[in-house]
Amino acid sequence: MEDRMQFENDEERLVAEQALLNYRELQKLMKTAPHGKGMAVMEQAVREKGFEQMRHTLSLLINAQNDGQKRG
Repeated sequence: MEDRMQFENDEERLVAEQALLNYRELQKLMKTAPHGKGMAVMEQAVREKGFEQMRHTLSLLINAQNDGQKRG
């Protein structure tokens, strides 16, 4: 059974897609990490790439707010 999320706009859809892609990347890393090092490998990946996703999300929020202020 497939559940579908309802997004209010394209930005929400993009953020959800990015979160899923990051989750899948972490799964791959976990499967290939040396025994006993899975958490350390995933934490390193989050430090290296996770902040990039967060900056992108924040940028989307700021742009959406600025657009709303221009219209309102």
